[in-house]
Amino acid sequence: MSAPSNRPNLAHQYQPADGQQWQFPATPQFPVPAPPQTPDPRARRRAGLRLGGWITVIVATLGIVAIVVWLGLNASKVPTATVEQRDALSEVQTPGDAPQAPAGETNNVRVPAFAPWAPGTKIQTTDHYPAPGEHFTAQSCTTAFSFTGADGRAYAVTAGHCGRKGDLVWPTNASTAFDYTTEVGHFIYSGLYHPSSAETEGVDVGIIEITDTERYMDVVGAPIPTGVADAAVEEGRVCKTGATTGYTCGQFEATERVQIVNLDADAERETYGDIAAVCAASGDSGGPVFTELGGRAAIVGVVSGTEAGRSNEQCFEGMDNPHLMSYSNINQVMAVIGQVVPDADWVAQRW
Repeated sequence: MSAPSNRPNLAHQYQPADGQQWQFPATPQFPVPAPPQTPDPRARRRAGLRLGGWITVIVATLGIVAIVVWLGLNASKVPTATVEQRDALSEVQTPGDAPQAPAGETNNVRVPAFAPWAPGTKIQTTDHYPAPGEHFTAQSCTTAFSFTGADGRAYAVTAGHCGRKGDLVWPTNASTAFDYTTEVGHFIYSGLYHPSSAETEGVDVGIIEITDTERYMDVVGAPIPTGVADAAVEEGRVCKTGATTGYTCGQFEATERVQIVNLDADAERETYGDIAAVCAASGDSGGPVFTELGGRAAIVGVVSGTEAGRSNEQCFEGMDNPHLMSYSNINQVMAVIGQVVPDADWVAQRW
């Protein structure tokens, strides 16, 4: 028998009509409920800025999938990393050979002392432990980067609307009841649901504590080093990586634009993000936004949302009237990290 979620899930408001359907091996077919229609966007003007009906949650969000846990214990069929994949991740988990910034000089990147997950790691989240035989929803998102605190605890950065405090995080390759018995982490902060400071108010950034750093996690593309830029982009070309659309690029457009986010029923929240003409789609939320520094990809933000009403349109770099993606810039991201993990362990480098 189905067991409903413990709280309303905002994902129901934005379920894609052609969302991926999941089923465990040897499980009878269960119908997936038809998604409700996406509500009309209710964009507002603020300080004379308007970008046509932004809905932050639509990008994340969330590949909602109806999942049925196979009744009974089954040996996990989740693939494990090959030796080559583990070696590739290991090579980018610690700072490389780039020179450290001299004392008294400004660095241009912060590199985590240890990064268990590479930028672009795929995740799914639930608000409870799924039980055998239960229908449940899982929100699909991407993580921007990971780091550790001074005490060695590990964390990852994603979009705030990808989960609430306490929500559980799982690999996207989990597929059996066994795979859902132990999570890889949980949300400890969400910018849209958690009390905020003046610096973090309205910032769509979430922090995950990683509790299983050894679990194999899917990554978009090959693992790359984590370099976090020390300043936000104000012009030029930026790129992003996301679980759905992969690596896409475009031009920076504007900063600190207002978006209206639909949370639960009859609840709205203003958020603020930078804007770029970059293709993005449901499931890309939380992914890293890059600029190039010294021939490397330096992170300048975290994917938040895309324009409402254009999800079914073709999108490609260089198109006329390009799609616009919003993201929390690196100044906003670091303000959140400073509030939640003030002892984050960074190495200053020049790229």
